[in-house]
Amino acid sequence: MFWDKWIPKKYLVKSEVCAIEACFNDNGLVYYYSHLKNKNNKLEIVQTGFSEDKIELPKNIEKNKIPIVLIVNGKGIILKKITLSQEGEQPAEELIRQNLPAINPAEFFIQLFKQNDQSAFIALCRKEQVNTIVTELKNKKYEVADVLLGAPVIIGLQPLWSDFNSIQTSLQRIELSNGFADVITANTNNENIKIDDLSFSSHQTLGFAGGLSYLMQNPIAENDSEEIVTIKTSHVEKNKFRFLMIGVVAIAFIVAIVNVVFYTSYFDKNNKLETELSVYQGKYDQINELLSSYQQKKGLIENAGILNKNKLSEYADKIGTTIPKEVVLSELYFNPKNEDVESEDSLVTFYNKKLVLKGNCNKSLIVNEWLNVLKMQNFVNDVSLEKFNYNNEGLLPNFEIRITTK
Repeated sequence: MFWDKWIPKKYLVKSEVCAIEACFNDNGLVYYYSHLKNKNNKLEIVQTGFSEDKIELPKNIEKNKIPIVLIVNGKGIILKKITLSQEGEQPAEELIRQNLPAINPAEFFIQLFKQNDQSAFIALCRKEQVNTIVTELKNKKYEVADVLLGAPVIIGLQPLWSDFNSIQTSLQRIELSNGFADVITANTNNENIKIDDLSFSSHQTLGFAGGLSYLMQNPIAENDSEEIVTIKTSHVEKNKFRFLMIGVVAIAFIVAIVNVVFYTSYFDKNNKLETELSVYQGKYDQINELLSSYQQKKGLIENAGILNKNKLSEYADKIGTTIPKEVVLSELYFNPKNEDVESEDSLVTFYNKKLVLKGNCNKSLIVNEWLNVLKMQNFVNDVSLEKFNYNNEGLLPNFEIRITTK
């Protein structure tokens, strides 16, 4: 897949592995297991043990989904050492066909273990023998990462065996020559093996070798069988998927953290804005109340002439300069009340741009001349004599003049 190049090689395997050697001997089937861990590039043996006839592993192996490397050894395993041609590297299928022409590949799992000294071991085992164990592991929900055949698995220990001339396994002794596995002979003696700070029983040697090759991602066997290749490929693909899932979860977590930060920031700002909004909302309501009150009293205010720029004092002065000596002005009204509206439920209204003059004069001619003078004033639009009565009561006005201003 296109994302494979993004995945570091170390994430193609896990940091822990449980290697199981299924040993077929004269007494039956024995399983030797070794739980290994790569901690900060240092190999640790977590625990070792064995079980007979059936696979019994510590519960943490299944709980932590630790991968299993299966090594099948003992009766039923056929080994053959061959010398590789120096002319060029030959495919494993061709080497197996040349050296084991009578073997039916459909019936056997066949593996080729190459060494740098131009030697190699061919190991083969009937598929039924291996599949029985693989099926049991899968039924127990273990994840099988690889299947290896026979004593040549010891090649996985090559980076650590420089101080050894031979190495003992559960059923064989492997003689070393110039740092390479040479002769494999039967040997059932058990001895302890110490490599640097690590110490283990020879029953765990092949398991240790197989587990080490897994942790170091050092493939030691070439497979001629598609079934085993599928097992290895499936395990690698699962590890890739786990890595991608971790990456997706990490990205989702980062996005969530960023979202929380932004949410908190905007939440605080939103609270501040809501507080300000509640304050301004009160002021807004007050303004609306004032506008509503103004709309109700607008007619009264306009009819009263309050909004007009009438120069009342100036008009009064100009009218006062025109009053004849024979005229006694007793009353002067600006914007007089509209007496035609008498309903108690109605608002009081006033005449706009109106003036009412009331006073006394015994000569109508003088009043008429005064009317003409008033008509000539620049602020006057119209003048009318509303009433003129002759009476002997000097205190009561006998005339009423109405003036309409511009």
